Amino acid sequence: MNYKKGFTLVELLVAIAIFAVLSMLGWKVFDYLLKVKDRNAEHENHLFELQDAYQQVLRDSLQIIPLTANDGRQLQAALVLNDRSFAFSKAGVSDPLKQGLSPYERIEYRFDAEQKKVYRLKYSNLNIPNRVQPISSTLLQNVDDFRVAVLNPQELSQWPENLNDPNNVNELKKLPLGVKIQLTVAGTDYEWIYSLLNSNQLLDGQGQP
Repeated sequence: MNYKKGFTLVELLVAIAIFAVLSMLGWKVFDYLLKVKDRNAEHENHLFELQDAYQQVLRDSLQIIPLTANDGRQLQAALVLNDRSFAFSKAGVSDPLKQGLSPYERIEYRFDAEQKKVYRLKYSNLNIPNRVQPISSTLLQNVDDFRVAVLNPQELSQWPENLNDPNNVNELKKLPLGVKIQLTVAGTDYEWIYSLLNSNQLLDGQGQP
C-alpha cells in the first residue's frame, strides 16, 4: 500500500516558530522605519519653524528705526535690551485703505522659560497707553534657552549703553550695529546674527514721538 507522507507535528511547530520569528523581525523593522519617518517629519517641522522665525526677525531687524517710544510713564529708547526685554521701534506699516494707521510699530520679543516659547508682541503705535494690550504671536516653541546681545561692535548684554540721562533723546535714538541671538531649540544650539541698517540719520529733521 502507498501512504502519503505529510508534515510531522515537530516540523509544523518548527515552521510556526520560524514564521513567528520572521514576523517579529519584520514588525521591528517596520516599526523602526515608522519611528524614523516620524523623527524626520518632526525635524523637518522644527526646521520650517526655525526658518520662519529667522525670517521674521530678519524682516524686523531691517525695519528698526531710531525713534523713541512712550509707554505712558517715560520715553523708551529706540532699542531696549536688558535681562527682561528686547524691544525696538520699527517702520514698514502700510495703510492701503487709508484707515489712519501709524506707520510705526513697537515690537518686543519675550522668552517664557516655563512654557519654552518665544513670543512676539506688537504694539500698533509708538505711544503706548498703559492699558493697551499688544498683539501676541508665538515665534518659536520647544525653546530651552533664548539670549539676545547687541553688537557695537563689541558684544553687549544691555542697551542703551551708558545712559546717564534718561531724557536725552539723542542718546535714546542711538542704535547698535547689529544683534546676536543665541537659542537652543529641542536640544540643538543656534546662533543668528543680524546687521542693522545705518539709520541713525534717517529721520534727521523730523519730530520725535
